[in-house]
Amino acid sequence: MTNLSISKYWEDNDFLEIKVIAESEFVKVHQLCYMQEISLKEIGEKIVAYSYKPKENCYIEFGEKEGNFTPAFSLEFLKADKSGHVEIEVDMEIADNPDRKHRCKFYIYSELGLIEQFGRNIILLSENKKEEILLNINN
Repeated sequence: MTNLSISKYWEDNDFLEIKVIAESEFVKVHQLCYMQEISLKEIGEKIVAYSYKPKENCYIEFGEKEGNFTPAFSLEFLKADKSGHVEIEVDMEIADNPDRKHRCKFYIYSELGLIEQFGRNIILLSENKKEEILLNINN
């Protein structure tokens, strides 16, 4: 089972702390990430756009992975196969040192319809209409 969940952990005005849990066959990782609501909404819109044109990879970064920032993670949606199945490379920071040098990279899997719904749910999360969302709701 592979999945990705994002939930609001804390909120102040338009600034959010989100909790991310990513799970593959081999690893389960969680992380807290800080971002603004508008950035989260833009990420949702980018994911929805990818779901309609999945012939190119789509890279999305939650937070800043370089520099003096709080922990960050990224998702890279690879090209969909002919059946609409997608590999997603997850790159999560392990916040156990001040140099930000530990990361965990692995793949999770989904399909275009679920990815579109996930993008739309990220938008709803940014608009305070959801508290938690899952990528693969059928798992």
